[in-house]
Amino acid sequence: MQTEGKPSGFIRTSVRQPANMKSLSFAAAFTGFVLTSWLAVVQQWSVQEFCWSVWLSGLFYSWTCVIAAAIQIMLTSGTHKDDYDVEVPFIKNISPEVFALAIIPAALLAGFVALYIYCWIFSFYGLFLSVFAEMQPLTLFGRNGFINSDFFTPVTYLARSLWPMILVTLIAKADDFVQKNPWQRIVFPFKSREILRIHIMTIALPFLMMITWALLKDAYQQLTIILLIGIFYLLPKKRLREEIVAGSNSPKCQNDTT
Repeated sequence: MQTEGKPSGFIRTSVRQPANMKSLSFAAAFTGFVLTSWLAVVQQWSVQEFCWSVWLSGLFYSWTCVIAAAIQIMLTSGTHKDDYDVEVPFIKNISPEVFALAIIPAALLAGFVALYIYCWIFSFYGLFLSVFAEMQPLTLFGRNGFINSDFFTPVTYLARSLWPMILVTLIAKADDFVQKNPWQRIVFPFKSREILRIHIMTIALPFLMMITWALLKDAYQQLTIILLIGIFYLLPKKRLREEIVAGSNSPKCQNDTT
């Protein structure tokens, strides 16, 4: 028998990320920190190269969040129509088959808009880096180079040589791509502070360089890079509270009486 005052249909509850998932997420982030630090030391990255590699990794991370979310929406919308009915009541009369077809252009449009917004945001950060982390070739990454480029040419140039950084970042943050709510995942880079990390690194770069140079002189670049890698991978995340839909047969939604 159902508890009085609770609807017979679907209700929303909030769940936090399990402790074991948090531990796994930290382990992945720490592994990314170690691997990236190793690559930076072995390949003798300059501070400028590292900053642009973080910029590139953040861009690909944001793109992956959007693309994975759009694909999940298109593939699972038909089987989760009841969830959409709760949020958007006027679609209740639409059959699951028609809804599954109609959601495809909506997901593609949302994904396209999100990708465009992230490209615009990262082009803005690229302008900052072209001033504070200017590097060769100046026609792409100089003060007058990046602003006059077509955005995708610098991205392609960096991806050819810095793809290991992209790969390590995506692996370290793989759990972000399987959050339960795909619509929230489209804006996840903002809510999980990924964009904030890059913003902090851009601002902190000149100060860290001055401090480490004062301490280590010629060896300042390696320490600066390690500190920035720590900010990128180990800054605590703001995890979303995932909303799930529980049916009326859920133990928490029922109160059996004898």
